[in-house]
Amino acid sequence: MRHKIWKAAALLLWAVILLSGKTEYAVQAKQEQYPAFLSGDVMMLKKEEKSYVMQVTVENSGEDFTGTVQVVFASLNTDNCAYNTEITLPAQGKKQFTIRVTDMAADTAKGICALNFVDEKGNILQSLRLSNVFRNTMTEIQAGVLSENYEGLVHMEAKGETLDMGSMSYPIKLRKLQEGSLKEQLEGVYFLIIDQFDVSSLSEKDIQAVQNWVKDGGWMLVGTGEYAKQTLSGFDQDFMDVHISEISEQGEENIISANADRNGYYYIYREDGIDFTNMAAADLSGSCRNGNFYESMENPAVVSTVGKGAMAVFYCCLGEEELRKADSYTIASMYQELMGSSGGYYSDEYSEWGYIRQRCLAFIDHINTEVDFTWLKGMIFIYVVLVGPVFYLILRKCKKCEWYWIGAPVLGIFFIAGVYLLGQGIRVKEARVYSVTAQKADGDYADTYFMAYHAGTRPWEVSLKDHYKAAGPGAGWSRYYYGGSQNADQYYYTVRSGSEGLSVGIKPEENFDNGFFYAEGSARHRGEITCKNLKHAGAGAPEGTITNETDCDMAYMAVFYNENILVFSDVKAGETIDLQRDYGNGKCVYEYSSYSYSPDDVLYDMLSMYSYHDDKGYAQDDMAALLIGMGIADDERPEGAAAAVVIGVVKNYDRITTGKCSELSYGCLYTYAEMKGGPHASN
Repeated sequence: MRHKIWKAAALLLWAVILLSGKTEYAVQAKQEQYPAFLSGDVMMLKKEEKSYVMQVTVENSGEDFTGTVQVVFASLNTDNCAYNTEITLPAQGKKQFTIRVTDMAADTAKGICALNFVDEKGNILQSLRLSNVFRNTMTEIQAGVLSENYEGLVHMEAKGETLDMGSMSYPIKLRKLQEGSLKEQLEGVYFLIIDQFDVSSLSEKDIQAVQNWVKDGGWMLVGTGEYAKQTLSGFDQDFMDVHISEISEQGEENIISANADRNGYYYIYREDGIDFTNMAAADLSGSCRNGNFYESMENPAVVSTVGKGAMAVFYCCLGEEELRKADSYTIASMYQELMGSSGGYYSDEYSEWGYIRQRCLAFIDHINTEVDFTWLKGMIFIYVVLVGPVFYLILRKCKKCEWYWIGAPVLGIFFIAGVYLLGQGIRVKEARVYSVTAQKADGDYADTYFMAYHAGTRPWEVSLKDHYKAAGPGAGWSRYYYGGSQNADQYYYTVRSGSEGLSVGIKPEENFDNGFFYAEGSARHRGEITCKNLKHAGAGAPEGTITNETDCDMAYMAVFYNENILVFSDVKAGETIDLQRDYGNGKCVYEYSSYSYSPDDVLYDMLSMYSYHDDKGYAQDDMAALLIGMGIADDERPEGAAAAVVIGVVKNYDRITTGKCSELSYGCLYTYAEMKGGPHASN
C-alpha cells in the first residue's frame, strides 16, 4: 500500500508538470538554414517626436514565402526589441512597408539591426545584419521649400553646419516643392520653408496635407515681412492663429530691432553684421497671446507647437538680402530651435522624469498585483476542508491512519504546487495592464506609458487599440544603463503588426520581470481646462481660477508652477477651483514647495512608499499616476511656453488594450497657463 500511495503521488506530480509545460511560444528565432533567395533592407524615412518611421524592403527570388519579417534592434546597453510583421511574399515578389520604432529601441542600438525572415514554425530562414540603418540610408536632412524666390534662400542650407538626428548628425539640403500632390512630396522631408509664397493659391487638399504633416511631427519655418499677408493666408485659424498688427518699411525701427536688445538673438545676428532696420518686418507681437505661440528668445520669430510638430513664424522674409549675411551657425539655430520646441531630437527616456515614470508605474503595479496571489489562500482552505479529510478517510479504510501526519503535509505540498503551476498557465492568458495616458485636454495625440504584468512562464502579448501607431520599449533610465541582451538573435520586447493592429509582448524565457512599454497615437478632444487670472501671490496659494471644462471627473488636479505644486481633490466636470478659496477649505490635499526642485524630490515627498511618511490621506496609486502625467507634460512643455502646468488625473480612463485583458487605466489631461508674478514666471 505504501508503494501505491507514493506511486500515485509521483504520477500526480508528473501530470501536473506535463500539463503546465504545454506552452505555445511566439517567434523562437531558431536558426536552421539560409536560403539566398530572401533579401531585404531597412532604411529610416523620418524622425518623429519619440519614434522613427522605418521603411522595410523585402524581395523573394525563389519560392513563395509566408511568415514573419522581423526587425531586431540590438544593443549592448539595453534590452533588444523585435518588430514582427506578418507577410506573404510570392516568388519573384517585392514588397515595401513601414514600421514605427521607438527612439529607445533605435537610438540605443546606434542603428544596428537584423532583418530576419521567420517561417510559420518559428524558424529563421534568413538573417541579414545591417550595420547602420541611419548612416546607410540617410545622408542629409531635407528641407522642402515653397517659394517664388527659391534661389534667394540658398543660405538656408547653413553650409558647414549639421543637425543632430538621433544618433547621427546630417547637413541640410533644400528641395523645391511644386504645387499639387504635396502629401507625397513631403514624405521624407523634415522641415518645410514657406517664404514669399501665396498659400491661399494652394488647393484645399494641399493645405490640409501641409497642416497634417506638421501635426504629425513636421517642422515648418514661415517667412513674412512685406509678403506677410500672402504667406499667412489660406491656413485654418485653429492651425495658425497669427495676426499682423503692422508691416514696417526698410529704414525704420521695427519689432525686431525693438526687441533685439532684450532677446537672445541680438548678439548672434549683430555679430553677423545684420542691421534689423534694413529689412521690412511684420509686427506679430499680438500672436504671443494667442494659442500656444510664444516669442522666441533665439530668433526674430514667434514659435508654437502643433500636435507633434512645431512652427516658427518669422517677423521678416527669410529671403531678405540682409538676412543672407547670417552665419551658418545662426541659420542652423533656426532649425535647432524648432527641433527643441517639439522635443524632436530629445528622448525623455533618458531624463530624470523617465526614471520617475518607471518607479511610479512599478508602484501602481505593486499595489494592484497583490490580489493575484490571494487565490492561494483559497486553495489552502479547499485542501484543509476537502482534500485533507478525503485523504484521511482513504487511509482509514486502508487501516493506515498513522500515515496521515506524514502523508498529509507531503500531499498538501504536491496539491498546492500543482494548482500553482497549472494556475500560472491559466492566468497568463489574461495579462494585467496598468496604463497612464497623458494628453493635452484639447489635443489630438496621446502618450501612454504602461506596465503589463503576468505571473506565468509563457510568452505573452497584449493588443493595442487601433489608434496607436507606435509602440516599444519604455524602460527608462535604469534599464538603459543596466540592460542585458547582446546580439540580434535575443530580444526581450516584441511588437507585432498584423491585421488587427499593434500588439506588444515579452519573451519570459529571457526575463520573467514586468514589461514596461511606451506607445503613442491619436486621441479625441476631451474639452478644455480653462485658467483665468493666475498670479503668484507669495506664500500660500496663488490667485486665480481653474475650470474643468472637460467631459471627465478628475480624482485629483495639480497646479505645477515655479517649483511649487498644489493638488486639489475630486474636481468634477464643469467645476471651478478658486485657488485661494479652495486652498484654505481642505480641498487642497497636497502641497510641495522647494527652491531646489527635482522630480526625484517630488517622488519621495509625494509617495510614502518611497519616503516612508505616514499616509497623507489620499490614494497613492492615483497620485503616482498624476506624477507620471505631470512629468510627461513638463517634458513636452515648449521652451519659453506658459509658466504653469495644470493637470488632472482621471480614473478608469479609456482602455489602451483590446480583448479580455484586465486593465487598470488612468488618464492625465493637461494644459499650460500663464502664471504672472513670482520667479521665472511670464509677466
